Amino acid sequence: MKYKTLLWAVLLIVASGCTDKAKTKEGEAIEKANEVAYKTIVEKVDALNTQLEKVNAGMTLIASLDHHRMAKEVGVYTPPAIAGIFSDPKINTAILAKSDPLVGLDLPFKYLCYSEADTVKANLAYTSAAFIAKRHGLSDETLAEYNNKLNKSLASFDAKVISTSNIEGVKAGFGMVKIQSDFDFETTVENLKTIVNAQSDTRWFGEIDYKSEAKAYDVEINPNTLLLFGGPAPGGKAMMTTPKIGLDAFCQKLLVYQNDKDEVWIAFNDIVAFAELYYGASTKPQEMINKRLIMTFTKAVKIKTE
Repeated sequence: MKYKTLLWAVLLIVASGCTDKAKTKEGEAIEKANEVAYKTIVEKVDALNTQLEKVNAGMTLIASLDHHRMAKEVGVYTPPAIAGIFSDPKINTAILAKSDPLVGLDLPFKYLCYSEADTVKANLAYTSAAFIAKRHGLSDETLAEYNNKLNKSLASFDAKVISTSNIEGVKAGFGMVKIQSDFDFETTVENLKTIVNAQSDTRWFGEIDYKSEAKAYDVEINPNTLLLFGGPAPGGKAMMTTPKIGLDAFCQKLLVYQNDKDEVWIAFNDIVAFAELYYGASTKPQEMINKRLIMTFTKAVKIKTE
């Protein structure tokens, strides 16, 4: 009897060991498959971005922002996403000369090569002429050159990768936060640069001086500058489940402009509004960043009162 009991115990141990090995092999197989899928989607997004840069080689690449890798450097995960900002000064000038200076917030050309969370499909999003027209109340004629150049660029891609957006609910002034500055234009720009660069988790990516661009074409416009910066850690958390907002919200695009009344204003995109536009929902990290931006920029452009 003791012999039979011992034999069954040995058989159970052997069976258990085989089961554990099978589970281990299954786990390794799943892990390997996940790793391959991960590499595949990163490679797909990289390849799409390489194609985008080749297609737009005739324009100036202002910034290429690899959200996924920048976030990874600071220990944060966000799906593969690379934002590309390409400029054609002639087109920028033509639009700004006929429009409210606020349109500079949606210039120059913006693209995003990305994948949604837990997918292996690469997508290409972009800022459309239709969106700019609705947001700024512009005519098709004003945006004709922009639209033609954009469509030529998009025509080089497989239609399956193009990500469009439903903009039916977009109205004039959609998703903009505006604050009037108490300082002159130059001081406002310097104050903003100083306060942004003082943030330990923020990186500076560059700026576009639309007035200087216009001057090169003998066109006079009011002072108008777009500042580009972002925080890889907070930005990565905010994009984790809603990567498409990387097109408009990350990097942060901060417009400083002077109107015909010589008033100086700043304007930037409401992150929550764009999350709602693209995904129908927003997250706590997005709300927190919105509050932080408003507080930081207000501090930079308002004179302290006792």
